[in-house]
Amino acid sequence: MRRLASIDITDIARPVPPLVTQSLFGLLCAGFAVLLRALTDIYLPGAGPFALSVPVVLVATLFGRWFSGFVCQTLAGLHAWYYVLPVAGSFAFEVAGDGPRVFVNLAAGYISVALAEVFRRTARKALHDREVLLIELEHRVKNSFASIAAVMRLQMRDAGPEAREILQAALGRVESYARAYSHLRFQFNDSGMVLLGDYLMDLCKALEQTVAHDRNIEFDCRSDNTTIPRDKAITIGLLVNEVATNSVKHAFGNRGGKVSVAFETRDGKKVLTIADDGPGMGAATGGTGLGHRLIAALAQQAGGTVDVATGAEGTAYTITFLAA
Repeated sequence: MRRLASIDITDIARPVPPLVTQSLFGLLCAGFAVLLRALTDIYLPGAGPFALSVPVVLVATLFGRWFSGFVCQTLAGLHAWYYVLPVAGSFAFEVAGDGPRVFVNLAAGYISVALAEVFRRTARKALHDREVLLIELEHRVKNSFASIAAVMRLQMRDAGPEAREILQAALGRVESYARAYSHLRFQFNDSGMVLLGDYLMDLCKALEQTVAHDRNIEFDCRSDNTTIPRDKAITIGLLVNEVATNSVKHAFGNRGGKVSVAFETRDGKKVLTIADDGPGMGAATGGTGLGHRLIAALAQQAGGTVDVATGAEGTAYTITFLAA
């Protein structure tokens, strides 16, 4: 519904002058109303001469603005008057009393145009206000993350080596969460779904520039043409952040390497794979730490299960999402 409410033919057709676009769209809608009238006359000749143009006039107004509705109503109304009402092929009336009825029908059509325009403007203003509110909300969330990170950095200055290491790990996760949110700005004409390929590509670029900027570590990211709900995309982004950050910190030692991120459909299920080409996890770095518990919790939140495979050729996390 939000996507339908945001459609505006005038905006879509830019830089064509708005009046030209609205006139052409109104003419197109009037043509459709005439066609609908002709098809109806095959089975119900003369029935409701003006009634069939009402839904088409509403479409013209809601998606093409009031001038499109005005053009459509005028042309469709004149067509019904001239060709459908007796005397056909003339603006004369067979019955004198038809004159006031035609006037009332045409006036009702123009009133419908006015009401539809009011509704269109109200709906678009409501969507715009919602967009502004969400952007402001996400800006506040971003500021909150920044404030938390600043406090943690202050604490690190006076902390001992062990506490500093713990705070540094926590700080990295806070920054990862902030980064995941920052890559999913609300789009005004969006339906709440995210094209995951573009999102993961942006996320991998950000990780390459931040956590791996001073290391010889390359990110390879790919995804099929999958769209998923925004909340689920955020959770997947957090999963990628957590696993990839752990790989950069622990998988390669002093040498470079590669982190691969892939999202694809297998046997009707969505599968996220995050792998590195390091030497593999030893027993000391196995799946019992906080990072592993966070990964399991995030996967569960997104409706998925985690499988970890490690060996001499690297470590791969495979998260299978049972629900689409």
